[in-house]
Amino acid sequence: MKMSAVSDISVAVIIPAYNAGRYLAQTLQSAIDQTHKALEIVVVDDGSTDATAAISSGFAASDQRIRVLSTENRGVAAARNTGIAATTSGYIAFLDADDLWHPTYVQRMLAALHPLPRVWGAVYALHRFVDSEGHCLRSGSSLNARGSILARHLVFRFVGNGSGFMIRRAVVDKIGGYDPSYARQGIGGCEDFDFELRTAEHFKIETVPFGLVGYRVHSAAMSSDKSRMARSLVAVSEQCIARNPKLPAFVISCARASAHLYAFSRFAALKDWPSAASSLKHIYRHSPMLALSVVAKLIFSKARRAAWKVLPKALPPAEPRENDLQKFEEIDAMLPLVGGWSQFRSRALLRRLSEIDHSAECAAATSPRQGLGARRPKHPSSAHM
Repeated sequence: MKMSAVSDISVAVIIPAYNAGRYLAQTLQSAIDQTHKALEIVVVDDGSTDATAAISSGFAASDQRIRVLSTENRGVAAARNTGIAATTSGYIAFLDADDLWHPTYVQRMLAALHPLPRVWGAVYALHRFVDSEGHCLRSGSSLNARGSILARHLVFRFVGNGSGFMIRRAVVDKIGGYDPSYARQGIGGCEDFDFELRTAEHFKIETVPFGLVGYRVHSAAMSSDKSRMARSLVAVSEQCIARNPKLPAFVISCARASAHLYAFSRFAALKDWPSAASSLKHIYRHSPMLALSVVAKLIFSKARRAAWKVLPKALPPAEPRENDLQKFEEIDAMLPLVGGWSQFRSRALLRRLSEIDHSAECAAATSPRQGLGARRPKHPSSAHM
């Protein structure tokens, strides 16, 4: 379907905002500047104490598509649920208050998802990292998959952030909203990953494999709390494994190794060696070779840093790449993301997990009551909507 064929379809844009004053104007402008104009944009001010409310209200005064809702501080999951409940559009997109969308984001996402059968519940895009001024720094992962992707997404986490996911409203009707319990436990941060996994348990997922999201890198971002993010990701992965007892042992082993590899990297960056050692034990339990590789990489990294401290700083600073000089919205949307050697090595595992996902889809097709999209009890978070 051509992109122009979906121009009249309304899309809800949910922007949870907590003390987001520094970047919110750029974020809202990226939503306003979308080539797809049929939007209902809801900013949920989650108990901010800075200029978030004033900035949001200023934009709302000049654009009737924007509404501002104010709540007490309850966390990003509850804020997103509040925004979902306040909208009526058949499609819902999520945008964090410090991130950016390429001007064609909504148009391309909707054109990819809308023509598909309703068993396809969502679509995601990839991302590029941007700095405080909105300049591109580097590409995110280029790995992606489509269809029944539960096993692959549990291991590879294709979306990578909360601003690259668009769903049909039917997804919320089936699985409920975002889960606010992680924030109440003090391990908020990966609620978007949890929501994506629960979507993948019931629906097929499409992809637009281009860097259409500008993922902001800054010290105040939720993702900068490395310890909390590590514990959140492990908890989300374990919850998914518990909900899906029929997952093959190979998938569970890969998922746990992947989650603890992420956790190890965060704990090591904080020099929280007891927690890092605990994650390393988990990695070793599921993949001894991977654990040895992690240790070798850590030793090499420390040796390299030590060497740079004693070597003369004779080399000139590296010249900035062309993309570093460009604003995110000026980047060619179709410019491919190029993965490194680690992604190349991951493709064999991706192929094996793809076969597992395909087998699960075939099994579901022959058992309608347990099949893809089969109705199950709603997630408890739906009660908060």
